[in-house]
Amino acid sequence: MLYPRLTKCMPDEGRHSPFQILHKALRLGHCCMLSELGAQDFGDDATADQLLPQLVRQLDLYRAVADATQAALLAELGQRGLAAPASSGEDQAGHLMALAELQSLVRAVAVAAPQRRRLAGRSIYRCFALYVSADMERMDEEETLLLSSLHMDLDDDALRAIEAGTLGGLTTEHCQSFLQLLLPALAPDEFDALLCRLRRHMEPSRFAAAVEPAVRPLMKGGRVAAA
Repeated sequence: MLYPRLTKCMPDEGRHSPFQILHKALRLGHCCMLSELGAQDFGDDATADQLLPQLVRQLDLYRAVADATQAALLAELGQRGLAAPASSGEDQAGHLMALAELQSLVRAVAVAAPQRRRLAGRSIYRCFALYVSADMERMDEEETLLLSSLHMDLDDDALRAIEAGTLGGLTTEHCQSFLQLLLPALAPDEFDALLCRLRRHMEPSRFAAAVEPAVRPLMKGGRVAAA
């Protein structure tokens, strides 16, 4: 196996990236879930029955974010008569297939005989690790190759519209779940800037339903003074 070259030509850091903060949420979610799956004793029904529904919800969230990102990207390019790179659609199809396969593995654990649950659980852990590896590579390609292409075709307002369109394309429930992953993953300046943008552009009722519940635990922890 060849490891990728870690340093490469990066897009203009002075330009906006619609993927940067969104991917921070996904990377944090991947790492936390992988750690929990690795530490889980799937023979212990009580704890496994708590973790598996959490994994299902997280996989469902990943699907929703992938769909919303693709829709926002296509909408912004379509307004300018541009087509998304062919690889974008292929990556999307492969991503959704991997999520469906993981959901099938979760169902297999749920119906496995007690003596087989540990084996089925180890399969989920290994396959989720493979998914995480592939998705990390996908996100890096979006932040480098795809972003370089977008920088040539779109201005920063359009790039911000893709980011906003992704969050706007989520249901209130998915948006709240995504922000619960995203906000703790952000640097303080990113955190403050995102909250300002969300407050400015979201309907007050949606802000109250999706954003405030995600911010409230961070307020108690001293991360922010007010939502």
